[in-house]
Amino acid sequence: FALDLSFNSLAYAKRKAKELSIKNIEFIQGDLLDLKSINKKFDIIESVGVLHHMEDPFIGWKTLVEHLKDESLMLIGLYSERARENISKIKNKIKKLKIEISSKNIINFRKDIFKNKETIFDNIKFSPDFYSTSGVRDLLFHIQEHKFNFRILKRYLEKLDLDFLGFEDKLVIEKFQKVYRNKKDLYNLNKWEDYENKHPRIFAGMYQFWC
Repeated sequence: FALDLSFNSLAYAKRKAKELSIKNIEFIQGDLLDLKSINKKFDIIESVGVLHHMEDPFIGWKTLVEHLKDESLMLIGLYSERARENISKIKNKIKKLKIEISSKNIINFRKDIFKNKETIFDNIKFSPDFYSTSGVRDLLFHIQEHKFNFRILKRYLEKLDLDFLGFEDKLVIEKFQKVYRNKKDLYNLNKWEDYENKHPRIFAGMYQFWC
């Protein structure tokens, strides 16, 4: 069951499903909050890179939880406040320049960044999203985004009665385990918070975790 607001994204997903001969996906165009009208619960829900673009991410997350079966799994992906500090500075620069959102302006701005020697632009050049127009649009020109930290994550998980089951990115986990060797530390958000404070870019690819 695949729900997306974008017709273009759904069309791409349908093409990929056809290429892979996958025929058991129901594609639905709509808002995440439209799930309230669907009388269906799921064993696994994945929502990566979605909630932080909603007007109220908590309401969106709560809606997903309401459609999750008991003892089931959820994969969530949210922007890290620490990891996006540099991107926030660039977004503020775009705001001050009053750059209108269009493919032409996005392409021209990216060209300017390549030429620019300011250190503020260094990290962005290593982002995979920087090398497509749609990627840059989402990375730097999205009209609405919220950023998260561990304090907010812990509060939301508690309010939604969810158990944190660990991060998804194996490379992130490997780096963490070089410092925190106790297996229980993998599920300790206080330890992860401490680690991120010392390595602010570790969640450049979002907090992606199971609960």
